[in-house]
Amino acid sequence: MDPAAGALLVASPQLTDPNFHRCVIYLVDHGAKGTLGFIINRPLDVDLRDIWSEVPAGLAGTRAAAEGGPVERDKGLLLHGNPDLPGAQVMGTASDALSQLIVVGGEVDALAVRFEAGCDATGPRLFLGHSGWLPGQLDQEIREGAWIIRPGRRELLLDICPVDDLWQMMIDGRVGGLPSPSLN
Repeated sequence: MDPAAGALLVASPQLTDPNFHRCVIYLVDHGAKGTLGFIINRPLDVDLRDIWSEVPAGLAGTRAAAEGGPVERDKGLLLHGNPDLPGAQVMGTASDALSQLIVVGGEVDALAVRFEAGCDATGPRLFLGHSGWLPGQLDQEIREGAWIIRPGRRELLLDICPVDDLWQMMIDGRVGGLPSPSLN
């Protein structure tokens, strides 16, 4: 399996970089301009109101924040699966049906109405920072054995309470009947 939007990168047991040790990354873009993803198994134990001044009331006490990666940790991206919200920007391309369902932001008033009752299966999840690679960089790291590629599901990206042993489950092939990992 090759890296693509919607795939998961699972840090191999040999990967010792502390930024990525035992992490699972959901890729939202991979192409000629590089790769963008978010670490999905490092939730932050903080209410959204403590890190987002304009948080909609329905989300204020929600612990939907996560460490997205080592790049631009002081910036957050609110991801969800509601492409019809005013001001929301769809990630991915028309040829990538899975990433079309990943959306960034939206107008605060629209977010407030949509998530009045809090988080649901469509998110949202606030990622602080992201993971990124220059063109060809991730492919080289995969060839060197740093990453295992697994099929992904949007629900894993938007799950505010990932299971504690998600990384081990991915290594062992115990997640939702997914096929064995590619050890490129």
